Amino acid sequence: MTYDYHVVLGIVGIVLGVVGYWFYFSSIFRGDTKPHLFTWLVYFIVDIIVFAAQVLNNAGPGAWVTFTGLIGTFLVAVVSLRYGEKHITKTDWISFIAALFAIVLWRLTGDPLLSVVIAAVINFLAMAPTFRKAYAKPYEESLSVWLADTVRYMLAIIALATLSLTTALFPAALVIGDTLLILMILIRRRQSDRVPQL
Repeated sequence: MTYDYHVVLGIVGIVLGVVGYWFYFSSIFRGDTKPHLFTWLVYFIVDIIVFAAQVLNNAGPGAWVTFTGLIGTFLVAVVSLRYGEKHITKTDWISFIAALFAIVLWRLTGDPLLSVVIAAVINFLAMAPTFRKAYAKPYEESLSVWLADTVRYMLAIIALATLSLTTALFPAALVIGDTLLILMILIRRRQSDRVPQL
């Protein structure tokens, strides 16, 4: 029996997502990680729209990864209401409002590629509060979900049944954003370890 590699990669992407979120939630409930509500709420909204667009554009198993993310982002957003970052800055509000505004623009455009470009911009705006928080408190952000996301969205690109700039740009933007966040957290942790503890 032979399997379509798109299906296999889609399943692997789902498994990575579940494992990544499992470790992330474990970290949240231990009190080690404090997710930023603004990031995860915008992610959830975007995932709904991207998943619908991928299904309508025959993304196939590549869309399964987005669906897993949709469920995960919703659950993290809900959990962050109680266990998340409580310090919300003016910059966080600006990023959040800009992301919501960009979502409206995204839905108003009739061009699929332009929509995906706007979605990628929204992703970076949504990450801004988490970047700010993780820069200041690098040990309050778990790497597990970001590492799993990086790998699973790389697999999602390969698993796309229809590979085009329109279907691949958004997951590629997620890989870039997640990788930058991971690197920043690792650098900041190393820097903070060098600071003498009083």
